[in-house]
Amino acid sequence: MTVPEAPLPASVWEVIQIARSAWRICDGAVAESDAARLVAYVDRNETGIYDVLWLRSPCPTRSSYHDLDELLAELDAAVADAMALPRSIRPTHIPHFPPRR
Repeated sequence: MTVPEAPLPASVWEVIQIARSAWRICDGAVAESDAARLVAYVDRNETGIYDVLWLRSPCPTRSSYHDLDELLAELDAAVADAMALPRSIRPTHIPHFPPRR
């Protein structure tokens, strides 16, 4: 008989403004002294699009959003998807090709 794994604590995203059009996203469930607390940097460009630099996995595959709510919703979905996968799955195979001559 095995003991079931304890569920991971839910992430609480903290959106901290660091400049007029720049923010950082932190995981409030991680200790402030832990570097894993920092999730992403967000910058709003001249056209109003939010560009994201993801610093931690799991993260969404996109890096441009129309608003912060859309960004946070996709971040929640990426974390939920990652938690749904068993850890015993092999990573995605990346094909390797010989160098060109």
